[in-house]
This record gives sequence, structure tokens and C-alpha cells, in this order.
Amino acid sequence: MRGRTGALRLIVCGGGTGGHVYPALAILRAVQELQPETEVLYVGTAGGLEAGIVKGEGLPFEAVPSGGIVSKGPLAAVGAGLAAARGVLAAVRILRRFRADVVLGTGGYAAGPVALAARLCGVPLVLHEQNAFPGVTNRVASRWAYAVAVPFAEARAHLPRGARVVVTGNPVRRAILETTAEEGRRVLGLPPRGPVLYVVGGSRGAQVLNRAFLEALPGLLGVGGLSVVFSTGRRYHDEVRAGLASRGFAAGPTDSGGVLVVVPYVERADAALAAADLIVTRGGGTTLAEVTARGVPAVIIPSPNVTHNHQEFNARVLARAGAATVIRERELDGPALERVLRDLLASPETLRAMSEASRRLGRPEAARDIARLVLRAAGCRARCGQAHVTSPEGPA
Repeated sequence: MRGRTGALRLIVCGGGTGGHVYPALAILRAVQELQPETEVLYVGTAGGLEAGIVKGEGLPFEAVPSGGIVSKGPLAAVGAGLAAARGVLAAVRILRRFRADVVLGTGGYAAGPVALAARLCGVPLVLHEQNAFPGVTNRVASRWAYAVAVPFAEARAHLPRGARVVVTGNPVRRAILETTAEEGRRVLGLPPRGPVLYVVGGSRGAQVLNRAFLEALPGLLGVGGLSVVFSTGRRYHDEVRAGLASRGFAAGPTDSGGVLVVVPYVERADAALAAADLIVTRGGGTTLAEVTARGVPAVIIPSPNVTHNHQEFNARVLARAGAATVIRERELDGPALERVLRDLLASPETLRAMSEASRRLGRPEAARDIARLVLRAAGCRARCGQAHVTSPEGPA
């Protein structure tokens, strides 16, 4: 089935956090590259992060009512359930009016009503899960989905038996793959030689990580030629600058021949990852997809303040593969972090082995592989090719 114009008609849903929205945008762009005449409609919630991001991308957007139910009190859960029911009815109307050929869902409560509407309307549904422990929406909707694309094979154990699981990885931006180490150093004002440590707690920052790293920093700056790129998060930037000043440090050249870069937010994360010999970070799915696509050795401090502790599940996948060291937040302090980082920086052989293990986990073509699943679900075989992805049961 195709819409009135003969073009493929794709509805995309997913929201609540950038971790749901940005992968959705990457996949839909990959679909349009493979099938240029594709018409896209993004469906989410009016008050969600997705509304502003999607409109900013110049894509058509429609809102449906919805609300999270997990971890709410009884009265709030009832209200959210009623909103979700209204959202399903609204989504059914949208699917029928748009005459959708296929629905792509990337999780979050914004995707729930649309995923259920797809089942009611008989429209094929492809899900993309960003974490090793899938979210509630994707766990439920996987029962009737054409396929569930996951970042790691470990996610299979947390999905219903019978769900069609396909290991694709998470989409990463082309710049993450294409920026060279030399360009990364130039963009960030780093010297052409010497190890580079990239410290980032996410776009908003992580106070616990920042404070531990401030304690570790004086000892680390004694490592010969070490340059540090420290992304503090806008909320904590002034606190970090004050902490540096109290320890007698400031951004700029260091006594050991490196450079200390301290910024609220690294606009060119591709440059920082390209330059980095080692990264300290959280365990978000998109972050680790970028880390493994570049093959950067990692020290991961998973956030404990996320649903189902999914960041630790993600981090443990890298640790088991030999690509990362994991420090739980409750075990994190300055001396512990300094000890781990100094040991790694002192062992180029260990870093090389971690880099190779990380690269083996990386899936740089994830967006295109998921796009091929979407096109196959819609019955579109021309120009689609075969998805180079695997599942526990074999290739999709």
C-alpha cells in the first residue's frame, strides 16, 4: 500500500528525551536517503522535547495526548492512563488520515499511543531501542512489532519471547565518523601530540562526576603532555571554575606541556571524540554508540537516576567486551578516579586493546540498517538492499 502520491508514507514517534528524538531523526533521514520520495510525519506530545526539536528541523509535526505511567502514584497514573487512551484515539485518526505505510517508534511515553494505534490500524511497526535494558513502551509494543532494533544482543533477554530482535546499534552522526584526530585537535586548540582525556557528563553535566574529577585533576595534570577537555554542563560551569581557582588552576596551557580546556558544553563533540585517547562519561545509549563508533577507550560512571538503571546495563556490555572500566557513582571519588585514569594513561598497550574492543562493538551504519528494516516492513524492496544486522536467531 502507498499513499495517494505513490510515495512511501512514514510516521515517526518517540520523545520525552533527546535520546529518543535524535535517533528517530537520524533514522528517518536515512530512510529518505534510500527512498527520496518518502513523506514523513512526526507524532509526539505538544509539551515534550520532541515538539521543538522536530519543528526546528522543518518537519511536519502533530501532537497527541500522552503521559508516563511508570513510577507515578495511583491517582496520577489513572490520569496519565486516560491521557494515553485519548492519545490512542487521536493517533488512530492521524494514521488513517495520513494513510501511513509504516510506523517507526523510538520509545518514550510519547510513542506509546502511536505504537498501539499502528496495531489497531494494521500498519507495520518498527521499534528502535537505544539501551541494553529496553524501556517500558518498547517492551510492550515489541509483542506486535515487525522488528525491534536494539544496540546490543544483551537487550534480547529483556524483551518478550517471540519478539523479532535485530541487533543494529544506535545511529551516530556522520561527523562522528568522519572527523580526523588532527582536525579534532585543531578545532579544540590542543597541541598536535600528547594524550588527550575527554571528560563529559552529558549535555547538562553531572555534578558528582565534576566534583570527583576536580579532586583528581591536580594529580592528572602531572602526566607528561596530557591535554584535558572538560565539558562541565552549563548548570555547573561556574561551580567548576570556582573549584579550579580554589586549587590554583585555570584553563589554558599546563606545566606538563598539555592544554586544559574547560567549557560548559562542547559544541563539536565529534572533534572531542576524534582527538580523545580516553573518555570519562556517563552510560547513555547515544553517547556509547558514538564512543564505540570511534573506538575510544572509556571510563563510564553510569547515572543511577535513570529508569531501570539502564545506563549500568549499557556500561556493563562495554566492560565485558574489554572496552571500558565502570565505576559506580556510589564508589566514585577523586582518588579512585585519579587512580583508574593514571593507570590507563600509563599503559598504551591497555588503551590500544580497549580501543580495538570498543571498535568491534561499534556499528557506524546503524541508521541505514534500521532504515532498511523500516522499508522492508513497508514492503518496499526497490533500492533497499539487505540490512547487515544480526540477531540471536541469525540475520534479519
